[in-house]
Amino acid sequence: MTGKKAESKDIAASYVRGLLGGMLIGAPVLMTMEVWWQGFSVPAWRLVLLYCVNYGILLVLQHYSGLSHRKSFRAQASAAVVALGIGTVSAGIILFVLGVLRGDLELRDVVGKLILQSVPVSIGASIAMSEFGGNEEHEEITERRRRRAGYFGSLSIAIAGASLFGFGISATEEPLMIADQIDVKRAILLMLLSMVQVFAILFALDHKEKSKADLGSRAHLIAVSQESVSTYAVGLLSAAYFLWTFGALNSSMGLITAVYVIIAAGFVTSLGAAAAEVLI
Repeated sequence: MTGKKAESKDIAASYVRGLLGGMLIGAPVLMTMEVWWQGFSVPAWRLVLLYCVNYGILLVLQHYSGLSHRKSFRAQASAAVVALGIGTVSAGIILFVLGVLRGDLELRDVVGKLILQSVPVSIGASIAMSEFGGNEEHEEITERRRRRAGYFGSLSIAIAGASLFGFGISATEEPLMIADQIDVKRAILLMLLSMVQVFAILFALDHKEKSKADLGSRAHLIAVSQESVSTYAVGLLSAAYFLWTFGALNSSMGLITAVYVIIAAGFVTSLGAAAAEVLI
């Protein structure tokens, strides 16, 4: 009986950490009116697709961090559902208190707002355990998983980081405004600046893990450069997806303008992709 009580307390503590993490990450987006408006304008099928994509991201987060230290697929899938539920319910409560959700809104608008706002909150709930701490068993398992992530595992973590940073900015007018303000030279400069920040972050992360003898060697610089290119590509693809979801990318837009918009948003998403291993 005592064991069940202790387990119940651990579960309750995990849910509280999830709620706190969701609010910490999701609060800026919850207060962004562009995301409120997009709840009605984004097509229903794109909302459903986003909800599915978000669930996939939550599975990745549960594998490498998450609310639970149990790492079977069933446990991870259940924990991802819990994170999704925390995101949806807490977003609904906050939006109601803020007056965004009202009785005069259509059901379609309410559902759209909840789906959109649940994305950053549920991601925050998933990373809450690593941010606010858990038991020693959880920390050992997650650390071991991250070390064994490999190339594709690292890219999946990068996608989660890019989503964390890029979701909110993709719903705003700023990427479109930047695309109108820059030319080819500035676009190239922005790409180079993005690559430099990605390289610097990845190099700094390696500094914590590799011996001093390996750091700065030709082989090490080549490896970090290759990882930087992959990480930046993940950031651009994530930016393109979120921009497309919110309608910032469409068939009526010129190719050059579309590229500029993706580069502008990619400056933010690539930062999240590079820093994902620290954040998650």
